[in-house]
Amino acid sequence: MINSNIEYYIKINKNYLSKPLVNNIREELKEKDNLFTRHVYSRRNEETNELFYFSEQDDLWVYADEIAASKDISRCVWNSIAEYLEFINFPWFMEWYGYTPVRFNKYPAGSRMELHCDHIHSAFDGERKGVPVLSVLAGLSDPDEYTGGELVFFGNKKVELNRGDLMIFPSNFLYPHIVTPVLSGTRYSFVSWVW
Repeated sequence: MINSNIEYYIKINKNYLSKPLVNNIREELKEKDNLFTRHVYSRRNEETNELFYFSEQDDLWVYADEIAASKDISRCVWNSIAEYLEFINFPWFMEWYGYTPVRFNKYPAGSRMELHCDHIHSAFDGERKGVPVLSVLAGLSDPDEYTGGELVFFGNKKVELNRGDLMIFPSNFLYPHIVTPVLSGTRYSFVSWVW
């Protein structure tokens, strides 16, 4: 049965990643802190349709290489996708073709993510073919580690992701979201896109 309330399709799994796994991830990310790079937004020029890039001083930082815990993270992502498909129970949407390696996000004080939907093009470089249909996002920080940095959908629905929580939601234009500026501390998360 289709639920006409689109918020229904934002599924949050509390404590989905084990504490030891999250602690291992955080320790390794600390060691790789200098390898995070500034996230860059892109847009299309309305007149020429050319892609151009821009970056704000307050964008988040990202790290996309594998870490020692990548195999464990991948297993959690795979399981969460299978559970999500069971949760929505759509006979016309029972399979998916893959998911991207996780990208780690770091939001130090003063950083944020602007309003967007996860219709990510950069993940599909020719080897992978498709468009994202689902986003998998995991919290790697507890809310007491930072202030601000709220994940907000639809302009007003705040979603709290604690350390180890994992959420899945559709990656399309109906699910716009932001991360508000982090006022103090550092917020960590990871994301993967399913096609």
